[in-house]
Amino acid sequence: MRIFLFLMPQLEQHVCDSLEVPITVPEIEAAIDELTSGKTPGPDGLGADFYKSFKHAVAPALYEVVTEAYEKQTLPLSFLRTHTVLIHKYNDSVKLLSVGSYRPITLTNVDYKIYMKILAKRLQRVIKVLVGPHQTCGIKGRTICTNIHVARSVLECCDAFQGRVAMLQLDFEKAFDRVSHQILFRILEHANVRYILLEGLKMAYKNCITSLVVNKRVTESIEIRCSVRQGCPLSPLLFAIFLEPFCLRLLRNDNVRGFNLNTNEVKVLSYADDLAVLCVDQESIREIVKVASSFCAKTGSVINWDKTVGFWHGDWDRKPNVFMNVRWESLPTKYLGVPLVHYRDSTSYWNEETQNVRTKAEGWRGKDLSIFARSTVCNVFLIAKIWYVLQVLYMSRANVQKFHRVLAVFIWNSNRERSARTNLFRSVRSGGLGLAHLFIRQIVSRFMFLRDQNDPFLRTVIQIRLQSFLPEFVVSSGVIIGAGVHGYMKEALWSFRMLKVRFSMEYLATVSRKKLYKDLVDVLFPIPLYRSLYCVGSGLDVLKRVKRMPVRPCVKTFFFQLHCGVLPVKTWLEEKGLFVPWSTNCLLCKKAETVEHVFIECWDAVFHWDILQRTLKKDLPVNPRGIRYLAVKNEDEIPYDMIMLLSLHSMWKTRMSLRHADVNVRTVRENFIENIVYVREVYRALAEPPDWLPLLDQLASFKRF
Repeated sequence: MRIFLFLMPQLEQHVCDSLEVPITVPEIEAAIDELTSGKTPGPDGLGADFYKSFKHAVAPALYEVVTEAYEKQTLPLSFLRTHTVLIHKYNDSVKLLSVGSYRPITLTNVDYKIYMKILAKRLQRVIKVLVGPHQTCGIKGRTICTNIHVARSVLECCDAFQGRVAMLQLDFEKAFDRVSHQILFRILEHANVRYILLEGLKMAYKNCITSLVVNKRVTESIEIRCSVRQGCPLSPLLFAIFLEPFCLRLLRNDNVRGFNLNTNEVKVLSYADDLAVLCVDQESIREIVKVASSFCAKTGSVINWDKTVGFWHGDWDRKPNVFMNVRWESLPTKYLGVPLVHYRDSTSYWNEETQNVRTKAEGWRGKDLSIFARSTVCNVFLIAKIWYVLQVLYMSRANVQKFHRVLAVFIWNSNRERSARTNLFRSVRSGGLGLAHLFIRQIVSRFMFLRDQNDPFLRTVIQIRLQSFLPEFVVSSGVIIGAGVHGYMKEALWSFRMLKVRFSMEYLATVSRKKLYKDLVDVLFPIPLYRSLYCVGSGLDVLKRVKRMPVRPCVKTFFFQLHCGVLPVKTWLEEKGLFVPWSTNCLLCKKAETVEHVFIECWDAVFHWDILQRTLKKDLPVNPRGIRYLAVKNEDEIPYDMIMLLSLHSMWKTRMSLRHADVNVRTVRENFIENIVYVREVYRALAEPPDWLPLLDQLASFKRF
């Protein structure tokens, strides 16, 4: 192990001293604040919300526990006892018959998580000293995208400058589970990590036990003799430290020749246990395999050579399919979930993903979701995988529009988009749904790639590839190589030019990613007509208020259509060229059925508003702007705007029943009472019901008219 250990850096004395300060109550309180609510609790059943609710009482008690633990050199049993659940890696029923198809996830008690968060925060201060920039998992300021950008840029440079590279992706079998505690502690001791961190870790992994949760049953306790817990806040950092000697052995090995660009060499890319090694000759591959075998023999790690894969790229004399007992491909393989084979032309990939997103959207159609919730589904579930790959891979405007069409159809729950698609991308506060615009996010991402690039290799790539195109931005003392740009780099070039036209360089030099996206949406998309008509006055945040209201999803969707001017009243249907039977007149009043007529002028509306205002003893803004913005002041915390919304929906529901010739048409009063009762039950279920709840009881007995 010495051949690996001597390469590890050591912390300086003053750095060690800063880590040795005893754990304090404010540290514990800060760790409690950072806990994520809604997570599955450990064996004691106490979740994060419990600790957050009683933070000021719990923090001093935990401080006493931790202090005593350091004195007695042992942690309490609640810190050491865990449950382990098995999460399947695949959906293939045949593969699920194998134990190797499951990933063990440790469920620890929250008191242990708090303690580990404190140690993790301290280790974060020095992790960049101990672990090089090749490792990006769990380290603040480093992202997985850097690894993928480097891998893609290496392929692009090979194409531009007639180079070659071989990329070997090592597959560590049960990587986290095979971490030897003795080896890990030995590495930490060599790195000069001392008492608070080192002894804290030794206590955490001494006499620790777990029980498997299988078919909702808990097994007998199992002693844990190796591994770092998957699910522990400290585990990614510990594994990075455990793997670092191996990475350094490859980086400083003269027999492993990496890919060179000017004075920058790329050899190792690592994200947790996903380790890729780049080299330019077959002798280097032999040395990589030799070093990997030696590391495994000394640490107990295991590399699954059957799953390890590599690929050849560029000008090689021969490209064997099997070399050093490793399977090799002639085309780039998938790396960290990104298909590098599409780094030049990704059209076929995005066409396939469009169909996948359409299929996923169909799976959500049967669920009772408001239009706001459907937008959230798009942002969280449908766009997530697209965006992960889009951050590092080229996408044409045509493919962007295809994705937007799928998302818009899902949001409207119809093949017909009722309003301009651009309105969906505006924020909820400004009259939209906050749907993520892929092209604008693409522009912002490409610009940030250029502006905030810290990786030395990628900075060199930008200088060499873009200096002749962006001399006002890219400054380099190197030789300019006249190679064209395509794919991702071309998008980055266009993004910079587009932003430069619309914003000043002073603004672009300091703006955050989030603000740049927001400002681009405001610049590129005009204020919707339905907002510009009533842009002055109170209640402009109406959609944000409605989104938070505890009403049925259909009520929220109805109001969004009303606010946006796409509610299917008869006059609107006729304007859109749709067939309207008989005439556009109201069935009750024989006047044109407009929005104002339905909710203000019709007899149903007149009588309902009159009785409602008498019951509430309050004047409501029953006018064209008032019904679209619910511009009423909520006095004494009474949600008058919500009551107005329920009234509007009740009128519309009755009108739709008449239009569709339902057998049992319910009156506006009956629909209103039904809505009120639903909301009343929601508020009654709260731990502390509001003081104005009796008002809902009064409205539930709404007078007849």
